[in-house]
Amino acid sequence: MMAKIPKFKGSPLKRKKIFEAPSVTPLARSTPQPPEFKEFHLETMSRANQNVETSTVASTEFIESHQWKPHLTAPKSPVLQTSLRARPPRIKSSEELEKEELENAPQFKARPLNRKIFESKGDMGIFCNSKKQVTIPQEFHFAIDKRIPPPTAVVDLFDKLSISSEPHQEKPLPKNTTPNPFHLHTEERGAEKEKRMVEELTQKQLEEERARVPKAHPYPYTTDYPVIPPKPEPKPCTKPEPFQLESLLRHEEEMQREMEEKRRREMEEAQMRIFKAQPILKEDPIPVPEKVRRPLTEVEEFNLNVDHRAIDRAEFDKKIKEKEMVYKRYREEAESARMMEEEKALKQLRRTLVPHARPVPNFHHPFLPQKSAKEVTKAKSPKLLVNRRKEKRRLVCPAATAPRAAASHMR
Repeated sequence: MMAKIPKFKGSPLKRKKIFEAPSVTPLARSTPQPPEFKEFHLETMSRANQNVETSTVASTEFIESHQWKPHLTAPKSPVLQTSLRARPPRIKSSEELEKEELENAPQFKARPLNRKIFESKGDMGIFCNSKKQVTIPQEFHFAIDKRIPPPTAVVDLFDKLSISSEPHQEKPLPKNTTPNPFHLHTEERGAEKEKRMVEELTQKQLEEERARVPKAHPYPYTTDYPVIPPKPEPKPCTKPEPFQLESLLRHEEEMQREMEEKRRREMEEAQMRIFKAQPILKEDPIPVPEKVRRPLTEVEEFNLNVDHRAIDRAEFDKKIKEKEMVYKRYREEAESARMMEEEKALKQLRRTLVPHARPVPNFHHPFLPQKSAKEVTKAKSPKLLVNRRKEKRRLVCPAATAPRAAASHMR
């Protein structure tokens, strides 16, 4: 714990700024005084004095005696001044408006009564709701009896077998589809996922129930015998030391470099002020090169290949013919040597050949074929497409022969 305490490092004393700081004038001491309380100035009394007369006993009795009581009133027609006007009124009364509406209303005209209504016996006349008949139940017409034929005998099946292709018109009836239960992996995955979710929910509920149960903290061990940490050792006060800033060193180096640069420039300027005469030129410092005189071109005859090309070609052809003759002689000698070797080998083979008779075959253990363990092959009539091709031709031929017949009629 003591190692984590940060060490105190005092900053150096700034004497110049502290002693040159302006002095602050001391504040004057004030004596405490008790607070002054102000009263509230309300206007309720002035308003009450204004209405003093209305609040007396006499005024209240006069008001109670002259108070209005509810009672039945007699109706009176209003005294209107419309009849005394010089100009008659133009507005129509409600009675006149009602009469005009009745006059302008469309009149209803009823059609004459048809006497045949009373003489009707069925369809004509007044509509009559006919009573429905009782529903007669009927049997369902399923196609099961037609689709599934009765089982045939085995003898009839053998009679139907044939080697030759016969026209097969009847199509085999399809069998009833029996549902085959299949197993899906998605159901297993769904069951596993539901099981996992139930386990997670139960685990979460158990954790929440455990979290609800309060747990008391244990009694601390240091209450009976408290552990007092040792006091740190006192450290000596920090002594101020002058700063050794790198900026001061850099400033001194920069000033020294500027002084040396200034001294060097002054020496160069003093050297440039000294007069020095240039030497007299006796020879040309940049001499111009002289042009070289080349000799004239000598004319020579042309060396054409036409002169010696025919001679070289004749020599080349001669060498080729000689090589071909040599190769031909070598081939003939090799062929004759090979034929002689073959004749010698054939003669030697004929001398060494001795005729040997073949041995008589052994018939003590003749070959006896064993009976096959497989069943007898059942003959099945081949499924030829002859009938289907014939039907296609019948359908195609009339359509193809129709234009031909029309063309023959046109001719």
